[in-house]
Amino acid sequence: MKIDWYKHYRDKNLVYNKKYVEENLNLDKLYLELLDKYLKPKSKILECGCGPARTAISIAKKGFLVTAIDNDSKMLNFAKDNAKIANMDINFILLDYFKIKNHFKKDQFQCITHQGVLEHHNPKKIIKLLKIQLSISKFIIVSVPLNTPFNIKYFEDKIHRNLWTKKYWLKILKEFNIVETKTIKQRTDNLIIVIKRGDN
Repeated sequence: MKIDWYKHYRDKNLVYNKKYVEENLNLDKLYLELLDKYLKPKSKILECGCGPARTAISIAKKGFLVTAIDNDSKMLNFAKDNAKIANMDINFILLDYFKIKNHFKKDQFQCITHQGVLEHHNPKKIIKLLKIQLSISKFIIVSVPLNTPFNIKYFEDKIHRNLWTKKYWLKILKEFNIVETKTIKQRTDNLIIVIKRGDN
């Protein structure tokens, strides 16, 4: 069943303002530290499945050059409005993240990012998506929610998510070159995974 993400975020009464942007920046602090660790300043980053642009705005605030994609035109317009409120220059494109190879060249970006994306897919699709992403970027830095009591209670919106343990996530991704993982607390209990293409 296709998720109506625009309705999902609208029902949350998500309102962007200066305070909300700063709160997001604080919540994303550990995630952003990993971007700083592996990427040079002003690196080009592709944010896949940008939703309301919460992560894209935080990344842009850190000085990275952000292109953000989403396959929902309503969500993309919402994201554009939020970026204006945050006074961030982000390049938004209406695009399915499974089709990025048709739109971007190899190494057009130094990193691909997404939070809250992979857990909506089964293992086969997750592997397929990451392989596509590694074809245009050397690094992928993602965040996924873990199977914890807090998360099970938090996610009561009836949207399908695979809440897996860290051990199971790493088992699924065992064919990839994972250079670092970090378990953190953001809005939820998350696992950040840093993947590097294994060509040097």
